[in-house]
Amino acid sequence: MRKKPSRKSFRVGIDARLAYRRGVGTYTANLILSLSKIDRRNEYFLFNAPQALRAKVSNRRFHWENLPFSNAAYYEQVLLPRAAVERGIDFLHYVDNSASAISDVPFILTLHDTMHTRPLSDVRPNPTLRQRLIHSYKQWAIVRATPRAQALLTVSEYSRGQILSQPGIRPERVRVTPEGVDRASFKKTKKKPSGLFKILIHGAADERKNIPHILKAAKILAGWKLNFQMVIIGMDDAEMKCTDYLQRTMALDLGRQVEWAGRVPFEMLNQVYSEADLFLYPSRLEGFGLPVLEAFACGVPVITSNTSSLPEVAGKAALLVDPESPRAIAEAVRKIMKNPRLRRQLIRRGLKRARLFSWDKTAKLTLKAYQQMEF
Repeated sequence: MRKKPSRKSFRVGIDARLAYRRGVGTYTANLILSLSKIDRRNEYFLFNAPQALRAKVSNRRFHWENLPFSNAAYYEQVLLPRAAVERGIDFLHYVDNSASAISDVPFILTLHDTMHTRPLSDVRPNPTLRQRLIHSYKQWAIVRATPRAQALLTVSEYSRGQILSQPGIRPERVRVTPEGVDRASFKKTKKKPSGLFKILIHGAADERKNIPHILKAAKILAGWKLNFQMVIIGMDDAEMKCTDYLQRTMALDLGRQVEWAGRVPFEMLNQVYSEADLFLYPSRLEGFGLPVLEAFACGVPVITSNTSSLPEVAGKAALLVDPESPRAIAEAVRKIMKNPRLRRQLIRRGLKRARLFSWDKTAKLTLKAYQQMEF
């Protein structure tokens, strides 16, 4: 039976298995790291964290727990709550949108967005069986878990508004804890001069990343006889096979202008950003948009969308475009290519904007939510 926590401290369990994997993993790892720096009172149990994260935490009140599993849904619904009870944990923090819908262990849930409400066809045109099962599970678990959470954390005012549009969610239960950027890992470095204008793009099989419209914009730029190269990162061979992006690239005769660079290790991202002349991120939908902050911190001009959370994150430090208009995307790229003064202005604004977002702020707001938990 769980012990009732004292008023001075608590024991919290965090599901850390996704640390460093994509955006949710960046959030998870940096939240844990920042909590370890600011909180010396409470105890933390980190489940299935990768060694890369463990090596960075020196706080002795952080305990690393291995919880073997073969089924992620069973792990989330049954194994994790059971382990929390066995270890006398006061509450769990689920960090990846879904949580246990069947356990009575108290929990906080980070609901990054409401993308689970979209039809799978809006996400992936040719989903695999595994992807269909994951999507169905997320829809089932999130709908049932969110009303049971003692608090819902989300990462932007935009996402908070989307969450509150769902039935049964009380406004006082939804708190915004904006994400941050690690300016030790992402910083401006000296760029080697090049005669080729390099445009960096984060890709994914998810249709919201807008790769088809980006390729159409590239075709327009090529028609204007501009000298550029788009470097698309973030997709391995397996993910590429779920799309028709390579076929689209060939059909548009963009083989020379578009490079598919695959997955990039985290430790190389600063270098990849720094080699770019522009970061292009016209996403159709984002709960936050971490790559925008990363590009800002690296001193790279940014073009992003005028929709969802992206204007909230970018402020006046980026050019905002209609993500549904390839011509608008192309015109914004040309504007930056042709205007060195604008590039310098955006770089200065981006560096300043990045300083407003830190993981320490995220951790402090999260800790405040922890301290208001009721058992």
